[in-house]
Amino acid sequence: MDRRQFLAGSAALMTTAVWASSVDKLLALDNAQAVAREPWAIGFNGAEGDYQPLTMQVSGEWPAQLSGNLYRNGPAKMSRAGKAYQHWFDGDGMVQQFSVVNGQIQHQAKFIQTKKFKVEEAAGAFKYTTAGTVIPNALPIRNNDDLNVANTSLLPRHGELLALWEAGSPYRLDAQTLTTLGVKSFGDKFKGLPFSAHPLDDGQGGLWNFGVWYVGGEKQLLVYQVAADDSIARMEVIELPQASYLHAFAQSENKLVFYISSCVYEEGETYIDAFKWRPELPSQLLVIDKADFKARQLHPLPAGFVFHFGQAIEKNGELSVQLCLYPNSAILTQGMKGLLTGARKTKTPHAELVTITVPLTAPLTATSKTQLAETLPSSARINRSGVMMEFPQFAQQTMSNKESAQQTSNAEKLAEKTGGASEFVPLFGVGARSDSAANSGANSNFKYEAESESGLSNTLYCIHNAKDSSQHGVDTLGDASYSAFYLGKGKIAEEPLYIPATEQHEAYLLMTWLDYHNAQSGLSLFRASDISAGPIASAHMNRVLPLGFHGCFINA
Repeated sequence: MDRRQFLAGSAALMTTAVWASSVDKLLALDNAQAVAREPWAIGFNGAEGDYQPLTMQVSGEWPAQLSGNLYRNGPAKMSRAGKAYQHWFDGDGMVQQFSVVNGQIQHQAKFIQTKKFKVEEAAGAFKYTTAGTVIPNALPIRNNDDLNVANTSLLPRHGELLALWEAGSPYRLDAQTLTTLGVKSFGDKFKGLPFSAHPLDDGQGGLWNFGVWYVGGEKQLLVYQVAADDSIARMEVIELPQASYLHAFAQSENKLVFYISSCVYEEGETYIDAFKWRPELPSQLLVIDKADFKARQLHPLPAGFVFHFGQAIEKNGELSVQLCLYPNSAILTQGMKGLLTGARKTKTPHAELVTITVPLTAPLTATSKTQLAETLPSSARINRSGVMMEFPQFAQQTMSNKESAQQTSNAEKLAEKTGGASEFVPLFGVGARSDSAANSGANSNFKYEAESESGLSNTLYCIHNAKDSSQHGVDTLGDASYSAFYLGKGKIAEEPLYIPATEQHEAYLLMTWLDYHNAQSGLSLFRASDISAGPIASAHMNRVLPLGFHGCFINA
């Protein structure tokens, strides 16, 4: 299959029978207000309109040297004309901006003006079937960007912000005004190129990224490199062993790493419903050589499911990769539906931070697109941390980091930026810690049965690269040494963002949260060196922002 067929197929995926209307299964929630909802459900109500600039109330000591903008993206338009979406992934994207200047925080937010959003805003009703909800009398879908909600992550690129989705084009945003500028182009012949929400920096001003094509029984992965000028430098279509749900990937110095899960695309009324849990199919770790996309390895693994990755390193002839591993895909197919009902009818397992290590033997060079890779004997080692966490973040060196520039050579900087480190650095994330266990300090809080009141994240974690009981606030569990800070009952923690140290300030963690008991949204700043000490500064406001997915911080 060539590039044109792949791009045409990505549109076909949205127009096949799995997206067909169904008169007897339309919108499960005819009126979201009529459903009995738990207090935490206010985080999934969405937003009616844009948020005008508002100065937040601050506490603690915001460092005067820290100046910039925190941006976050996530689903925000969850209902129209009394009809509500059935899956968290469906909501139209909204970009949140928190401006940090001289110890003051100002918030504003705007809906991303995608084609879908503008059509439905004008109609006053949902008009397109989405990833998880069938819409009655829906408009026909001509290509993947017809239903692009741009609701997953944000990427700073050439002075603009790119709002990303899983299967369509990025949307360009003005980083100051949040105005939508239009669809990002990678050239006419790549119009509609599936652009995942988690591209990786190639260390040369470009990006690594991927898309998938599962129409008509096909099981294909498109891997490509975007050059510094946003042209497509290289591209390869790879045959997969199974049509797995893929959200993100990782990189080491020389490899791209994918987790081919046991959650596979088959048939269903919606795109999400088409994914089925098949534990009889082993998961596999796909390792692709950056220099030659045809040079690949497959490493069999037990059945599992993954959204997000941490670091990947190469050392002593082996590749080790951190990932947040679920025992099944219930979080995707059940859990994210239950969140929108406001009543958690089905308890789904949380992800555990694990490290998978595989040998880097000489890979087979595939001679055709139907030849996937060298399938190696099962020799993978899985080290379990015992820590249930998601949204992993770590220090990724950048060429503009002045401190790094003073301490490392150009070659070393490039290696660090592109996953070339030989040791893991501290990893940060959030998890759902039992409110009672958090207060008692018991390690039993890591079992997913013992979770927070909402079942959602309420604790910030730092996983250290080696056990060191001499560090302040460090405990050990399983194969991990960790520090933690519990936000408190009634709070939901979102993705923490790592802010690298500069000549002006030390390294920080900046994290947004929702206090659903007090109907407030806020953010807190932690010293990356000691999160267990708690935030050194916070800010809050009497706005209930929709809970979101991913973001970025841009220094002023």
